[in-house]
Amino acid sequence: MDPSAVKVKRLVERVLACDGMIPLATLLENFAPLDGMRAAAQKLGLTPKGGFRIERAPAKVLAPLLAEQRDKDALDAIVALLLPPPAPPAAEEPANGEQDAKALAEARSLLKLRDAEVGRLRSELERAREGQGRARERAAELERQLQAAREEVARRQRALAEAAPQVPSEAARLRDDKQRERRLRELEDERDHLLARDQELRRQAARDRSRVRELEEEVAELERLIPASRRRKKKPLPPAPEPERRFLVPHLTPSFYKSLEGKERRTVERAWQAIIQFCTEGHGYPGLEVKQMAGQDTWSLRASLGLRVYFRPLPNGDIEVLELGDREDQHTTLRRLKDR
Repeated sequence: MDPSAVKVKRLVERVLACDGMIPLATLLENFAPLDGMRAAAQKLGLTPKGGFRIERAPAKVLAPLLAEQRDKDALDAIVALLLPPPAPPAAEEPANGEQDAKALAEARSLLKLRDAEVGRLRSELERAREGQGRARERAAELERQLQAAREEVARRQRALAEAAPQVPSEAARLRDDKQRERRLRELEDERDHLLARDQELRRQAARDRSRVRELEEEVAELERLIPASRRRKKKPLPPAPEPERRFLVPHLTPSFYKSLEGKERRTVERAWQAIIQFCTEGHGYPGLEVKQMAGQDTWSLRASLGLRVYFRPLPNGDIEVLELGDREDQHTTLRRLKDR
C-alpha cells in the first residue's frame, strides 16, 4: 500500500476521533519537515525521550516534544514549520484589459473579506483576554478566601485547645468540622474550575493569534497581486467605542431578608458579594452562572456551589432580589416564588 495513503487514512481516523480537531503534535508529525523539527528542538535545547539523539530522533518523538512548548516565540517558530516555503514572486504580466480588471476586482473582494475576518478575530481575541484577566482576578480572590478560611480553622482550633474545660459536645464538634470541610471543598472546586477556564482561554487566545497571523499573511499576498498604481491607501480604523457600564440597582424584598435569618455570616457575605458583582459586571461575570428558570420570569445567580440568589428583572433594567436558597431546595423555592 502507498505510504501516503496509509498516512492519510490515519490522519482521517484521528480527525474523526477528535471531533474535527487535529492536535498540533499530529500536524507536526505528518506535515512538518523532519530536518526543521530537529533544528527547532536543538535550538530550544530540548531532550528527546527514549534516549534518542536530536539528529537521530524520528518525527513521532519530536512532534509531541515541540507541541508542549508555550513560549510565544518558540510557538511561532514551530508553527512556521507547517507553512509551505514562500514562492518566488511571479513576474508581472502586462495588463490584459478585461481579464486584468476582473482579477483586480476578485482580489479586492477577497481582501475585503480577509480584512473583516481579521477584525472579527481580533475582537474575539480582546474579549478572550478580558475574560482571562477576570478569571485570574477571581482565582486570586478565591486563593485569598481559601487562605482566610484555613486561618479561621486554625484560629478556632487554637481557641478550642485553650478553652479545654468548655469543649463542646462531640456531635457539635463533628458538625462544625464537616461544615468547614465542606466549605474548603467548595472553595477548592471553584478554584479548580477557574484555573481550567483560564487554561482554556489561554489555548483559545493562542489559536486566535495563529489564525490572525495566517489571515494577515493572506492579506499581504493579495495586496501584492494588486498593481501598485491601483492600490488605495488604507484608512485608519476608527477607535473601538468604550463599552457602556451601568450599575443595576437591587431592590431587596422582605422575603430576601427573611431568607437570611439563621444563616452563617459567611453565607450572608457570599450572597451580598454575588449580588454586587452581578450589579456591577452584569450577566457575563465568570462564576455567577446567571440563568433563567424554565417557565418563569425568575432568574438565579450562583453565590457558591450550594447557594443560589433568585431575582426578577424590572422594566427599568434594575433587579428585584427575591430570596437566598440552597441548591438542593431549588424546586421547592421555585414553586413558592411562582405563586407570588
